[in-house]
Amino acid sequence: MTRDTWQVFDFAATLEKVRPFTMVPTEALVDLARQVQAVLTCGIPGDFVECGVWRGGAAFLMADLLRQAGVRDRKVWLFDSFEGLPPPEEIDGPAATEYVKNTDGPWYFDNCRVSLEEVQRTARGLGLASYTELVKGWFNQTLPAYRQRIGPIAILRIDCDWYASVRCCLDNLFDQVVDGGFVIFDDYYTFEGCAIAVHEFLGERRLSHRLESVVGRSKGYTCYVSAVLRKGNASWYDLRQWLDRRDLALQDIAALIPTEDAFILIDQETLRGELGAARQAIPFLERDGHYWGPPPDDDTAIGELERLRQSGARYAVFAWPAFWWLDHYAGLRRYLRSNFPCVVENDRLIVFDLR
Repeated sequence: MTRDTWQVFDFAATLEKVRPFTMVPTEALVDLARQVQAVLTCGIPGDFVECGVWRGGAAFLMADLLRQAGVRDRKVWLFDSFEGLPPPEEIDGPAATEYVKNTDGPWYFDNCRVSLEEVQRTARGLGLASYTELVKGWFNQTLPAYRQRIGPIAILRIDCDWYASVRCCLDNLFDQVVDGGFVIFDDYYTFEGCAIAVHEFLGERRLSHRLESVVGRSKGYTCYVSAVLRKGNASWYDLRQWLDRRDLALQDIAALIPTEDAFILIDQETLRGELGAARQAIPFLERDGHYWGPPPDDDTAIGELERLRQSGARYAVFAWPAFWWLDHYAGLRRYLRSNFPCVVENDRLIVFDLR
């Protein structure tokens, strides 16, 4: 994806839109939104699948972000019985037993029973019907029947509480999750059966995937609200940190450099695709508007810097993947620091004012 996702997505508006239709904590929804952003930004292939829908809020969040980004070649699949939860088993633990007994509890909601028609109406009302496909039935029947139609999966969100349901989702869909894709376990910290199903499945497959916790707040205390597995050897934490740093760097540029000002960008081609056509970001070295690779020596770098400055470049921006330039090209570093003020220096950008 080449669009500027940090500007395209209005996370706050999406969260407000879907909040009435989900019990998922805000922190977990924000993390889900970041996973959608990561999938689109990094070009991770596949559709989005949610198993265990209730009123559809989390799935609608994914669908709304697809809509905002103008993505039409993916969809969000919503699988649910639309008849409520099946009875838990002993393996699901005492919290599950207490849940089904406490029919007056704040999270019971008629055993999470919502009709297919109600969720369809909501999808239409939110303008998301064309981005979603709802499938009614028990997982052991619908998932085997539909998995070929689903194809590759970029995000698999499992929110079905009990051991048997979680295990059924993993048995049927895990292999379709692509490398670098995400599997989210909403109930990993809530019900014992969910945790057992996850570890049992990974153990039987002899998979070393790490579970990463999503941290939230409840009644004033810090707690874990869900768990995330990123398939393959990649870490969601590392990618999320990279995205956060990138987004902050883009915000720094937007705040510091007027849109009409040209600037030299030394970024190892990390930020350029996200800046948008309105930005006059000049690659360095530059030939006919294209990146021409690093300079062979300090003299070439300084000469090209001056050529571009005389042509109208007003800033020189080093992004963190290219910080090594200022060590490798010591002469360029001394020239910049001796002749131009450094107006930003943080862990993501070093910016010199060339005016």
